[in-house]
Amino acid sequence: MQSPAILVMFIPYGLGEPPMDYLGKTMTMRSNLGWSLLGGMALAMSGCATPPAPAPLPPIIQAPPPPPPTMPAGGYIGMKSATKRADGKYVTPNLDNTDQAAVWHLRNALNVAALGCDQAGGGVLEHYNAWLRTRAAVIDRYYQAYIREWQAPGWWDWQRVYDDNQTRIYNFYAQPAMRAAFCAVAREEVAQVAQVADDDLPTFARAALLRLDRPFVEFYAAYDAWRDYYQPAPPLVVPPPVVQASEIPVVVPPPVAQASEIPVVVPPPVVQASEIPVAVTPPAAAETLSEIEPVAADTETPPTLAPGDPPIPAPPSPL
Repeated sequence: MQSPAILVMFIPYGLGEPPMDYLGKTMTMRSNLGWSLLGGMALAMSGCATPPAPAPLPPIIQAPPPPPPTMPAGGYIGMKSATKRADGKYVTPNLDNTDQAAVWHLRNALNVAALGCDQAGGGVLEHYNAWLRTRAAVIDRYYQAYIREWQAPGWWDWQRVYDDNQTRIYNFYAQPAMRAAFCAVAREEVAQVAQVADDDLPTFARAALLRLDRPFVEFYAAYDAWRDYYQPAPPLVVPPPVVQASEIPVVVPPPVAQASEIPVVVPPPVVQASEIPVAVTPPAAAETLSEIEPVAADTETPPTLAPGDPPIPAPPSPL
């Protein structure tokens, strides 16, 4: 890169300036020349200098991947999980219950807790028995309404279906893998149920059942996450595209010949009987008796009689 030109102008002494001594003028010119050289060098260096490199960006630290899901306590390979509905909720016995069904299902859940939570902290049986004694009438009222719901459709085997439903409810709350968490929630619910007013019991039962079901729902979610991580579902099979009606080739039948285009086959003319020639057979030669071969007479030798045989009778004479 070329340095910028430096112009230095020398003004001779005595042209338009006041007189000054020679030494002072020389020093002034040298000073001006020095500053001009320094300015030119600064301009040259600033034009040829390389811009500083940008500071390096700090390295991007990738976040560590989340740890793989673990099998929930009590789960095992091949365990059957609950079905999940289209809205994402797991199917439990307490979805879409009526008021009387909610009250009776709460009674079933607390009954299972009273029978099975002694080894998981206890604290349920005493409160449960006290609730049954003090609220027996209201519990029976909701129970009778619940039974009428089962009888209303008119099924002849409603009792069997009802018993099967009750068995499924008991088995749901008696699952051993969720017992500890279930009993912890049941202790809190059974301590409050006796304080609920009779008319508020259905509302309390619905909320309590959601809390009692939470340990089971959380277990199902954890197990499904573990299963889907280590045993992914099979790939989705995409059906072949449907052929539109406009894409189906149309087979055009051959044109049908018109009646005027079909050749007419003319049958041969019929020969009249009078036109058929008649073949005349020549007369045959007359047969005469002389031409007929004579019939040979019977020349058979009569049989020989054995001794003692009767004589052969003579043939009858012709008439």
